[in-house]
Amino acid sequence: MNKSILVDRVASKLGVSKIESARMIDAVLASLVEGVRSEGRVTLSGFGTFLRRERQARHGINPSTREPMVIPPSATCVFRPAPALRDHLLEAMKESGRLEGIVEPKSAAAPEHAENSAAG
Repeated sequence: MNKSILVDRVASKLGVSKIESARMIDAVLASLVEGVRSEGRVTLSGFGTFLRRERQARHGINPSTREPMVIPPSATCVFRPAPALRDHLLEAMKESGRLEGIVEPKSAAAPEHAENSAAG
């Protein structure tokens, strides 16, 4: 999905014009950027967290000249999905059949020995 499709969907769900929808989305995105920039994180419950990650300067090698170089510090934004979003995406993958033959991690599966220990 791109921004244009998002604008269309928000406009139809809220019953507003595409111009109003685009303004709302722009305001939300600007607020997210401002929050990540000033506070280092923005958390949206049930959706996820946007985090600012800062990388320190480090030494590297220029791949074309093989000369040592200093890679300057940089910053980026990462997104960690909330458990509810991860569960929703996993369910969508199961419904589409993309998880057939893949074994779920033991942490996600119900422990089998829990019933046995409770009974004894």
